Amino acid sequence: GFTPEREADTVSKIDMASRRLVKTVSFPARSKPHMLRVSPDGKEVWVQTGEANTNVVLDASDLSVLSTEPTGKQPVTNAWTGDRRYSILTNGQDTFAQIFDARTFKEVKRLTIGEGGANIGFSRDGRTAFIAVRGANDVAVIDVGTLALASRIRAGTEPQGLIVR
Repeated sequence: GFTPEREADTVSKIDMASRRLVKTVSFPARSKPHMLRVSPDGKEVWVQTGEANTNVVLDASDLSVLSTEPTGKQPVTNAWTGDRRYSILTNGQDTFAQIFDARTFKEVKRLTIGEGGANIGFSRDGRTAFIAVRGANDVAVIDVGTLALASRIRAGTEPQGLIVR
């Protein structure tokens, strides 16, 4: 497993079976690694830094840095499309979501969704992404095939979590 330690500016790798800390790597001071996700193939750890405003991709085996890309203000989380070609990243204090190429780690598109992009979910067929948007009080509906905003669904006040069933 992996865990970001926000206030320490570190990320740790933990062997869950033996319940032991394997390795800890440091990020630049005041980066505030906030959230992380392991790639579907298990080879990478994508880390969002809440204050440095970056998406850092680590090699899951040794925690070496593979890529550091700029994000919007206070990146929240990321999630991979079903075909694993792209990773969608939300920004908590900005008005856009970012689409990253999952192989090159480079940003390929920005989608204006409203301020406060939060959690991401996908339809069962993987053709649609849903993003909770706190500032807009709705859910942005993304067509994964065209990487475009398709519609919006009205939600309650400041939706943050999102589960698609």
